[in-house]
Amino acid sequence: MRILCSIAVVTSMVLPGAQTLPAQRAPKIHELKASSRTVHRGFFDASLKPVLTIDSGDIVKLETATGNARYFEQLGVPKEKIPAELYDVFEGVDNAGRGDHTLNGPIYINGAQPGDMLEIRIRSVDVRLPIAGQGFVPNRGLLPEDFPQGKDRVLWLDLKKKTAEYAPGVVVPLRPFWGVMAVAPPPSMGRVPSGPPNIFGGNMDNRDLTSGTTLYLPVFVPGALLSVGDGHAAQGYGEVCLSAIETSLKGEIQVIVHKNKSLKQPRAETPTHFMTMGLHTNLDEATKIATRDMLDWLVEEKGLSREDAYMLASAAMDLVVTQVVDGTKGIHALMPKAIFRNNSKIK
Repeated sequence: MRILCSIAVVTSMVLPGAQTLPAQRAPKIHELKASSRTVHRGFFDASLKPVLTIDSGDIVKLETATGNARYFEQLGVPKEKIPAELYDVFEGVDNAGRGDHTLNGPIYINGAQPGDMLEIRIRSVDVRLPIAGQGFVPNRGLLPEDFPQGKDRVLWLDLKKKTAEYAPGVVVPLRPFWGVMAVAPPPSMGRVPSGPPNIFGGNMDNRDLTSGTTLYLPVFVPGALLSVGDGHAAQGYGEVCLSAIETSLKGEIQVIVHKNKSLKQPRAETPTHFMTMGLHTNLDEATKIATRDMLDWLVEEKGLSREDAYMLASAAMDLVVTQVVDGTKGIHALMPKAIFRNNSKIK
């Protein structure tokens, strides 16, 4: 019987056999602000040159930008009410699109190689600017037949109360998270649009990947090349109209390389749950992918037979619709940590 660390102390989904690069020093803290020199828009590419290089275990204080100033101008916002930094970040952009997928990075992590796993601890994430946008366009979203005309609106965020008022008496609490967190795709895929999520992460739009959670991604290229963006102040499961409350965020992440630990697709964990993710154009298939990966984890980490893992999943696992509007749909499976009461593998 192999003895595992208590889950109250170690709550990682890292599987047996994974080795973390040794920490030789205290983590270094880096800053990565959003500017026209640090962002790329609307794609992932293994050939992108990094804007920051860090070591495994380092912490990055980063800011992301969402909201082309020209987008807000065309919706009637006076220039003096639009944060000046948005003009800088969107310098040279020749359209008035909102620019949700303005992605900060990529970040090169020393020691990361194909076949490794990246652990991204989301230490904090918060809104940083009071202006946000939301909208939908024709022929997109969950109900295109019901809404043939598009619509956009500006939302003003109360940064102290952490709320957004949709209408008098209709107030939405803010729960910020980054909709896009991704490593570079395999070089064989070339330049990949950032809209649909994939095995490298990307536009997962998973509202449960917020402050205090950890995301695990496979590594496909040297340095991993991590990009972060698509700030959401609030989003419901499903993101049915195609857009969350899209805004600029700030936060901290800590990035750790685990050697020789390959993943088939992203995994994650919250303070209370282990999470696997299914991504597919068909929602039923996405459900199967998330469930099968959870069964894999239960077999590998907890020592259950696959049959018993299947029954445990039926008794304790929740399936949540992540998003249904990005072409590739998302489901994430949640297994509560509290049900694992001892330190040992189950026979």
